[in-house]
Amino acid sequence: MKEILTKTHFTNRIIWILLIWFALYEFVDSLLTLFAGGLLKLFIPNRSAGLSFVIEYYTPLLASCIFFILLCMIVRKNRFMLGVIKPSRQSRSMKMLGMGLLLGFLTNFFCILCALIHGDIKLYLDFSVSQIPLMIFALISVFFQSTSEELWCRCYLYERISVHYPLWVAIVINGSIFGLMHLSNPGISALAVADLIICGLTYSLLCWYSGSIWTCFGIHTMWNFTQNFLFGLPNSGLVSEASVFHLDAATGISNWIYSYEFGVEGGVPAVFIDLLLAVVIIILAKRDGRLGELFESKESRGEMPVAAPKEEPVVEFPGE
Repeated sequence: MKEILTKTHFTNRIIWILLIWFALYEFVDSLLTLFAGGLLKLFIPNRSAGLSFVIEYYTPLLASCIFFILLCMIVRKNRFMLGVIKPSRQSRSMKMLGMGLLLGFLTNFFCILCALIHGDIKLYLDFSVSQIPLMIFALISVFFQSTSEELWCRCYLYERISVHYPLWVAIVINGSIFGLMHLSNPGISALAVADLIICGLTYSLLCWYSGSIWTCFGIHTMWNFTQNFLFGLPNSGLVSEASVFHLDAATGISNWIYSYEFGVEGGVPAVFIDLLLAVVIIILAKRDGRLGELFESKESRGEMPVAAPKEEPVVEFPGE
């Protein structure tokens, strides 16, 4: 049993972890998400433009989250990740989620505020009480979408690599892949890719320092929801059909602060705020004497996860 967790076992080497991740996420997971999206459209035929957008781009990612959990339950060596994502009082999961939601709003609002002050965008309020159910459904759906990406990057890649390799290696690899995952998004640019990679690295540092992946669930969810559904701006190139504020169609300038096609993630303020958050985390970690953890693996710290034992059939004898 222990040998499947050793570094010498080929499935624990970085190249194999990446290949398995690519096969599961880019093929199996993508097909399941497309299938879930098709079912939603089939069973909800009469949809508003706003609801159609949510169902097409966000809600189907619930299938991805379910697939990830089932994968961890079925594959014994991955079952330790269930403990990473399981909410509990000991890990202060809900507190970390709340902290992440606050950070997500503040960081995204900072970028939007920069674009507003610079005159790159103009927003107007166009919201009615009747839209509240849609906004709640959108928030839940964005949580599925954001959680899916976090599970595959900040859980699968981060946790599997950091078992035998230094934590900084896991952070660099999953952070870089997180940025490259968005290469096919509409309006992508070199600056946007750079920001998304920095964002991935920062979220990984946040996951490490906070000790809870729920912090990342929160910050990722609120970043996407704030710019897409609160302020009606492109979220990595995707423009919502329903939002509290709307972008004046006559405005929207692409420059170093804001990308008209991609959103605030294609501007320098987003790079700045992500770097600032990363620097703050590193300073706090240095104050707490934890920077050395970045150069250690779970194996070197004696925190090797234990593979779930294979269940053996129970044989009862008469008289026992």
